[in-house]
Amino acid sequence: MGRNSGSNRGTKDGGGDYKGKITNVGSLVEMTDPQMYKATKQAISRYHAVLGVRQREVKLADFPGAYGVHVTAGGASKAVYLNRTHFNQGAKAVGRAHSDNYTSGWSTRTNKPVAHTVTHELAHATWNEHLSGANQRAAGKEIRSLYRSWMRDKKKTGYGKYARTNVSEFWAETVTKAVHGKSDKYTRRVKAICKKYKL
Repeated sequence: MGRNSGSNRGTKDGGGDYKGKITNVGSLVEMTDPQMYKATKQAISRYHAVLGVRQREVKLADFPGAYGVHVTAGGASKAVYLNRTHFNQGAKAVGRAHSDNYTSGWSTRTNKPVAHTVTHELAHATWNEHLSGANQRAAGKEIRSLYRSWMRDKKKTGYGKYARTNVSEFWAETVTKAVHGKSDKYTRRVKAICKKYKL
């Protein structure tokens, strides 16, 4: 889950499984800024193209404390919700907010700040600690091992503090960097894990 503002930097969703109240669910076509709608659709398409993963349930909704959230049901991915208020600010404002997160060191750097939340939440829908499918459980062993190596690596660059929160946030931020950022051994590894386990 992405943070909502500078004052909300510590907000967590339990590593990709939001349990808060979600209301006013609607289609992405309800976005008020055509550029933001286009950027969101492009982010979804890019995610699918790079990782070969389909997540059809991406909606706008109202909820507190985050730019976007992922919800599971019965150990399976249910939906990704994007914060209506945040995304209806428009592409320029969303891009500025994420660029500020990069500058502060909170978020992992990418070359597409407007796409960051969308990709991060899609990554949670692909894998997080709350998903219980056979492929997700098998992938989890490699992901946890990769996370431990990443945590010990003092030479890694471009990663924000949020990726250190837990293994699920590490996964989501590293996948986001893999899709929209500078390649490194961790981004290559998460792509390989996605393909190997057919996530």
